[in-house]
Amino acid sequence: MKHFLISLMILLPTVYLSSQQWIDTTYTIQTESDLFYGTARGFAGAMDSLFLDLSYPTDDVAPACGRPLLVMVHGGAWIAGDKAEGTPTRIREDFAKRGYATASVSYRLGQIHTDQFVNCNVPLWNCYNMTDSSEWYRAYYRGIQDVHGALRYLINRSDDYQIDPNNVFMVGESAGGFIAMGVGFLDQEEEVLADLIAEYTDAPAPNQLYESPCIQTLGIANNIAEMDLTRPALGSYEGTLNFPANQPYRIQAVGNLYGGVFNNIFTTNAADPPALYLYHQPCDLIVPYRRARVLAGYVNCLLGFPTNCGYIINRPMVYGSLGIKQMIDTLVVNGVTTSAYLFDNSTNNFNCLQQASNPAMGCHAIDNYWLRTTNMATYFAEHIATCAVSATNTLADVAKSVSIYPNPANRVATIEFDEVQASVRLVVTNSLGQIQEHQVLQNCRTIKLNTANWQPGFYQLSFDTGSQQYSRKLIVSGRD
Repeated sequence: MKHFLISLMILLPTVYLSSQQWIDTTYTIQTESDLFYGTARGFAGAMDSLFLDLSYPTDDVAPACGRPLLVMVHGGAWIAGDKAEGTPTRIREDFAKRGYATASVSYRLGQIHTDQFVNCNVPLWNCYNMTDSSEWYRAYYRGIQDVHGALRYLINRSDDYQIDPNNVFMVGESAGGFIAMGVGFLDQEEEVLADLIAEYTDAPAPNQLYESPCIQTLGIANNIAEMDLTRPALGSYEGTLNFPANQPYRIQAVGNLYGGVFNNIFTTNAADPPALYLYHQPCDLIVPYRRARVLAGYVNCLLGFPTNCGYIINRPMVYGSLGIKQMIDTLVVNGVTTSAYLFDNSTNNFNCLQQASNPAMGCHAIDNYWLRTTNMATYFAEHIATCAVSATNTLADVAKSVSIYPNPANRVATIEFDEVQASVRLVVTNSLGQIQEHQVLQNCRTIKLNTANWQPGFYQLSFDTGSQQYSRKLIVSGRD
């Protein structure tokens, strides 16, 4: 027994060291649920409150620059889905166990249904009939804006959660895959279908057919009568929530799980654009594998006996993962700057009857969860940037470059740099992420903040001196 224990003690470090960083699910994790990151106008005028769930390891040794951040976006055709159900939860937890800080996010849902009576007695079939095809794109675009806001919320709290802003990864399933790629690759206004996100024609009221089974049951509005059917301009794809980020960040790679794109967003201005992991099954009935109208396979399955449904109206054309691969390949041949990618697919080709009768054969899903997510984790690991902090520029050195006193502060807080700064951009945000103060100062060594009228609590001070970006916490105490 003694010899066995000695052998085991020798073996354990070897086993531990053989684990693959960022790939194996090694760590114990903690989750903070329903963190509020903002409000935004929904598709029918009401203000939507937006939340995220955040997971991170509790027994790791985080790199000096912090952990990679992975943001997961759920699917649901932009009318359904939840950040805390199914695949989004599993991926959030599993990548946290791999050493990431991970978030699954909610975003605005809803599209305006048609005023026509288009009916088929198949669950959810009616709910995909929209007033026009622009509704699909506008819903996708709102999702991109919201997820940008969630990302900035997390970057602005990178110190709290030991996040490395230089190592951000986006992942989405289905509609969330569209959004994740939009966040990762939309980097110029020319890539936006501008006519669809400008002020758009008011929509007619949806047919009463859709109120109970779609609008109310899916929880996207209380009723038709309360819906604001104007369609205002949507603004920038970056949105406005939690803007600006208090420091630069970089999206290293995007994971698309059986999602797609509406148009070519892969012609990028970046010299080193994000890498892309693509996963899809050829028999997907919801998002086409190549290029077709969204829900093409689903519609074709229901045209004949016994359901005899018609066509779902006003569906846009989209590119699935193989279509994206072919698009990128063409760009490469033409010498256009675009992304490296890994294309991962099954060889399944189940027909709609097989998929309907056996959920395990469903092709709008991951065929082998551990294989595909390990493939994605392995690919992502290749793109995690090395921490920039070196022996000659440690976190301790950076900490010494600025001091704040007194802290906690009562009426005045003094910020002092170790040398005169030619230019300092200072952003102060409160615990809700709201900007308390924003100023740019020239040729200064000392800054005084008047905190007499600030609410007691925690504040984040973010500095950009041109050569360095860093942040500090300030506590404002109660009044004397």
